[in-house]
Amino acid sequence: MPLFKPTIAAVATVLISACATPGSNMSSSQPASLNILQAGEWKVEDIGGQGVIDNSPATLLFSKDGKLSGNASCNRLIASYTVNGTKLTISPAGTTMMACAPALMNQEQKLVDLLSTVTSYSIDQTGALILASTSGKKLIARR
Repeated sequence: MPLFKPTIAAVATVLISACATPGSNMSSSQPASLNILQAGEWKVEDIGGQGVIDNSPATLLFSKDGKLSGNASCNRLIASYTVNGTKLTISPAGTTMMACAPALMNQEQKLVDLLSTVTSYSIDQTGALILASTSGKKLIARR
């Protein structure tokens, strides 16, 4: 059996090296912050410079498969997204159809409208996710 140990060790070394290669799961044009974007749920703190309702349930979750889900403030949210470098495009979002308090429904509409105009994303030095839109309005979220 000693003949197999070097072969197994060599194969294990190659496999471990392949797994440890930086950026092995993303193309070279995608920034490291893509991993941060997709690392978990973001709690929305600001929509277009107008803040959010205290204890608002608005959240965003960017899955590695290009799906965006979350809570739009009242209803569940679903969309798809694509990333190219720091450019971010979000498809028009769909939501469930529950009714909530008018203030939450208004906030939800602002969130959904802003998401459809997003053109880029960044993670600032404090760890906040910033989604910038064509109108110059921003959405800010944190973990």
